[in-house]
Amino acid sequence: MKHDLLILIAVISMALTWSVELSAQQAETGHKPIDILLHSTVEAKDRTALAITIWKPESDNQRYPTVLVATPYVSDEAHPRARKYADRGYAMASLDIRGRGGSKGQFLPFSDHGPDICDAIAWIKAQPWSDGNVLMRGGSYRGMTQWMAARSCPDKIRTIVPTASVYPGHDFPIVGGHRSQKYIAGWLGFVAGSAMNSNFYADRQYWKERELKSYREHLPFNEYDTFIGMPSEHFQAWVKTLSEPGAWESSAWKPKDYVRMQMPVLTITGHYDGDQPGALRYFREHQASAPQSAAKNHYLVIGPWSHGGTREPRQKLSESVKFGPAAVFDMDKFNLDWFDWHLGRGSKPEFLKRRIVYYVGGVEEWRYADALDEIANEKRMLYLSATPDEAYDVFRSGHLVDAAIGGETPHQFKSDPLDTSPADLTDIDWNAIRDGNLRSIAPAHMPETLTFHSPPLAKGLTLAGKMRLKLYLEMDAPDADIFVTVYAIFPDGQPLYLGGDVVRARFRDGLKPSPVKPGAVEAYEFKNFLWNAWALPEGTRVRLSVGPYNDPSAQKNYNSGGALGFETRDDARVAQIKLHHNAEYPSVLELPVAID
Repeated sequence: MKHDLLILIAVISMALTWSVELSAQQAETGHKPIDILLHSTVEAKDRTALAITIWKPESDNQRYPTVLVATPYVSDEAHPRARKYADRGYAMASLDIRGRGGSKGQFLPFSDHGPDICDAIAWIKAQPWSDGNVLMRGGSYRGMTQWMAARSCPDKIRTIVPTASVYPGHDFPIVGGHRSQKYIAGWLGFVAGSAMNSNFYADRQYWKERELKSYREHLPFNEYDTFIGMPSEHFQAWVKTLSEPGAWESSAWKPKDYVRMQMPVLTITGHYDGDQPGALRYFREHQASAPQSAAKNHYLVIGPWSHGGTREPRQKLSESVKFGPAAVFDMDKFNLDWFDWHLGRGSKPEFLKRRIVYYVGGVEEWRYADALDEIANEKRMLYLSATPDEAYDVFRSGHLVDAAIGGETPHQFKSDPLDTSPADLTDIDWNAIRDGNLRSIAPAHMPETLTFHSPPLAKGLTLAGKMRLKLYLEMDAPDADIFVTVYAIFPDGQPLYLGGDVVRARFRDGLKPSPVKPGAVEAYEFKNFLWNAWALPEGTRVRLSVGPYNDPSAQKNYNSGGALGFETRDDARVAQIKLHHNAEYPSVLELPVAID
């Protein structure tokens, strides 16, 4: 008995100590006390138990608006942010989507999570601490789940703030419906099972080793999931769709989905956000199909940020690229100001002077517009030109000129799927670009790459929008991947990556595959550059590189025209490719220019 009493005294003492420490911590951080309801249960319509965690201001019998996040990354991630929201008088709810975290059922990545989220919204509205207003936020996959919920129960959501939003099959896990990276297998490992496999996912050395070994040994892409130690039915399903891009279109949002969406929307993305294509596709589709009253309440912010930077804006994009202080602000406060405005608890955020807000690097300032397509009010056309002995070397490059020149002969390069020499340059080349080293000059020095430079700009110009490139190509193989990059070379010689794109030849005319006709000269359009905005000073030159896509981190195209993802080294074909540039075949780079 005495022993039990001592244990009870010890427990009470620990609890009191914890309470005092917690109170001191709250006083130190300035946060108000909160209540946490860990892993409450929402019953989906099919009776599957879904876990939802709630953070709200400490119990005082008041009702609060609720900010909901639907995540595959387990609800504990929301805890630090939830305290900020409680301080502003919001409850926060994080739903573990089906099969993840504490939720039962099977996780099917990129399936329609909308119905489950709507069941969670109904549950929130019925709680005694809810005032009936549900708002949504979140980035990447969590941005996509907002659009899924808006499609399923649009009248139940007060507003959404989709950030860096994935659009299935458009930018992830398959790019353009037919191209993929080895990264998707690692991502599936990250979310395998119900818990997070964070250390597995974060082991960069392991992924580098796997990428390079599989690349050098020409491992078929469909075997990569087993090669990394995690066989996945989802990975296998995605590999099968590489040659069937129409499969992803069946899950795309339809005009009728947007017609029902009346809530205000705030879309946030970045110049170097890998899911910018998805974020802007949602924006454009919503603008085209939603009622005018709703379309005009859709605001868009494009900052100088990477994918992660859209949640935590930073002044440094990389060690060598730094923006002005205007690039950095408190994104959570901005989200809360947006919510306050649409609940009638605050005024319109001053930052949103017009519906489109975009950052211009170089001059380090935010600019404003009413429509995305009105920002670039001029097109600067730069035509490819080169004598027979130019373009094969960056130091004796071809030219980007104001008009196509007649009579020029084509330049030739080859795509050899068995060439693994880029693996020896990975540290300074491909990984440098992927890791945000936008000063890398690697593409212009890659094997089989043609290079073209413009003359120094006679006066500065502001690039603002998506570049486009049309190349007239001729090849002797059924397929090949063509990689292009565009750089600014500043007057001091410093390069800056402005964008890149890849076209897979069999999909040159759209989503329906069509083998290349040997000897035919056809137009290849590169129109998937990211939206970007930079003020290029007088004396800047534009550099264009054109060559084969031979990235150790990517699913390789062996040029055979066979089943993508299942080809082996035995299928490999060397594609001889001719780039035409003359008055008859005017290959041209189009720069979107904003005139003040």
